Amino acid sequence: MEVGGILAPGTINGTLLNQWRPGERLLVEVVHKTAEGKGIVRINGQDLLALLETSTQVGDKFWVKVGNSSQESLLLIREPLPEKQGDVHLVPQQFPQLTERGLPINQEILTLIKTFPSGAMDIQETMSDEFMLNLRKSIPEWGGLSEENGAEELVEFLRKLGINYEHRLAQIQKLDPQAKEAEKDSLKDTYKYKLLEALQNKEAHDHDGQSTHLLQKITAQQLWFKTGTLDNAFMLLHLPLLNQEQLVPVHIAIESSRKGSKMNEKHCRIAIQIETQQLGDVGIDAYFNQDSLFFRILTRYTQVLPQLLEMVMPQTRVKFSKLGFKLENVEIGDLEINLEFQNFLKGSRRSGVDIQR
Repeated sequence: MEVGGILAPGTINGTLLNQWRPGERLLVEVVHKTAEGKGIVRINGQDLLALLETSTQVGDKFWVKVGNSSQESLLLIREPLPEKQGDVHLVPQQFPQLTERGLPINQEILTLIKTFPSGAMDIQETMSDEFMLNLRKSIPEWGGLSEENGAEELVEFLRKLGINYEHRLAQIQKLDPQAKEAEKDSLKDTYKYKLLEALQNKEAHDHDGQSTHLLQKITAQQLWFKTGTLDNAFMLLHLPLLNQEQLVPVHIAIESSRKGSKMNEKHCRIAIQIETQQLGDVGIDAYFNQDSLFFRILTRYTQVLPQLLEMVMPQTRVKFSKLGFKLENVEIGDLEINLEFQNFLKGSRRSGVDIQR
C-alpha cells in the first residue's frame, strides 16, 4: 500500500509484535503523518502503521515504553520530556489525570475528575424546584443555536454555570470600585454562587444531596475545562441542550497542539457525541489540519447514513468553507466497536504511538 509516496506495510509482523515486552524501551522516528492522526513510524529499521498524538510531527524522534498489546495492536507510551530543575518528583503513577491538569494530589479532586467523564449533568430529578426551573430556562435550545450566535450562547451558559468563577474572583481586586461592584453582582447571578450560598445557609436543606451533587458536577467540569500541562492541550465538556423540551446530553472532547496559551484550532481533534431521536447516539470524530477537515460519523445504524449524508453534504461543505475549512473526506463507522473514540470522550488520549496490525 502506498501512502503519500511512501511504501508502507499493511500489517505488523506477528513475530515482531510478540518479541516486544511490556516496559521495554524503544526509539521511535515519525516517518509520515496524515491529517487524521494516522501515520508511519520506524522502529529498529522497520516501518509500521500507527496512530499518533496531535502534536507529533514528521521527523520527531522520541523514546517510548511498550504498554498493552493485543492481537490487533500494540500501545507504545511516549516518555515525558525531562523535567525542569525544581519540578516535583513525588507524583505517583496512578494519578496521571491530576498531573496532566496541573492539580495537587487530593482525593476529592481525583474523585471528581474520575467520575465526571462517565456521567452527565443530570438536572431532571428536581424540576419542581425553583432553582432547577431557572437552570433549565438558561439551557440553550438546540434549534436556536444559529451560525451567527450559537457559540456565544454556549459560552454564556458555561459562564452562567460558573465555569470561570474562581478566576473572576481572583481578577476582581484589579478592578476599579464601580466595576468591582458590577462584577460582584454578576458573580452572584451564577449557579455556582447560588449553590454555595444555599449550602452555607444553616437553614437550607440539601434534599437528597442534590445541591451538593450538582455543585460537584460543575466543579468537575471546571477541572476538565482546564487544558492541562502537557505538550498537547486537552479538555472535556458536557453540555445539556434542550430539544423540544427534552434534555439532550452532549459530550465533547478536544485535543490540539498549543498556540501560546490557547488551543490551536488549525491542528486539533474534536470528538462530539449527541443523543438523537432517530439514530440514538451519534458521534463525530473530526480532525482539523491547517485549512483541511476530515471526519468520521459514527452510529449503530450505519446502513441509513449514506442516504442522509448525500442530502446534507453540499450544504455542510458550504458552511465549513465559510469558516475557512475545506471538507476533504467523510467516513462512516460503527460507534459500538470504535472503542478509541469512546475512550477519547472519557479523557483517555493517545499516548505516544498506537501501532496497528
